[in-house]
Amino acid sequence: MARTYEFEFDAPPEQLFTETVSAVTALGFSILHNEDAATSITFNTGPSIWSTAGQDMTATALALSPFSSKLVVSGKTAQRGREAQYASWGERGRIAKGLATRVRGALTDSTAAAPAAPHDASDGSAFVAELATLAGLHRFGALTDEEYVRAKQRLLG
Repeated sequence: MARTYEFEFDAPPEQLFTETVSAVTALGFSILHNEDAATSITFNTGPSIWSTAGQDMTATALALSPFSSKLVVSGKTAQRGREAQYASWGERGRIAKGLATRVRGALTDSTAAAPAAPHDASDGSAFVAELATLAGLHRFGALTDEEYVRAKQRLLG
């Protein structure tokens, strides 16, 4: 039975998802597909000393409140062809914890770089969150340059 790893963050789910996609890419993992372009991706970690085909992992950002969310990571040993796979020996747990650590660091860096602002309806937090989501989808490759420009213009207009 596959184990699920859960990590809580003080960030909206859109921002958490964007940073998760960035972390997956920075770690050199191969993105296989995204189930829901705004909340969930599946990626392969590649071969390691613990598994010949790596791990197929899924990371999903879930809202807990408007300003907090949870990253749920699960996976299984990847199967490629008929070759026997090595046992993973806790590899999925190490990957999930490493991914969460990298995401937490990125969120901390982005929070430190942004000036603090009160959370009320007039501060534009929804606008910023949507803009961050668009940027993440563009960086992830889910939006072409042209689609990104059009979506940004709609948001600004």
